[in-house]
Amino acid sequence: MNRMSVNRLFGAIALAGLITVGSAMAAGPYDGQWSARSNYNNTHCPGGDFPVTVADNRVTGVYKGMHGSYDLSGAIAADGSFSGSFGRGHLSGKFSGDKGEASFPPPEAVCGEGHMQFERAK
Repeated sequence: MNRMSVNRLFGAIALAGLITVGSAMAAGPYDGQWSARSNYNNTHCPGGDFPVTVADNRVTGVYKGMHGSYDLSGAIAADGSFSGSFGRGHLSGKFSGDKGEASFPPPEAVCGEGHMQFERAK
């Protein structure tokens, strides 16, 4: 190999390393698969469990219940605080370690405030 080829090869390796490090640094501390459980103050209103994905501090999931599907989406800040939406309502809370909690307004007044617990999948 001539000197120019060697320089190009080392340059390509260095660039690949920077891209890999940059991707790893973009990942958030909560990235991964989680399980969410929703429930309401009134136990007669249905809630349930559903899978949630966190990637690059973005939360996404879909709850499929008796009365339809409800999208979950939002963002986790550096301090673990969470803000997003669940169905048509606002959802806010906090992630810490392998757990998280949030609250949201009820889809119907009779249900009372909604609560959601998150747990990192094992």
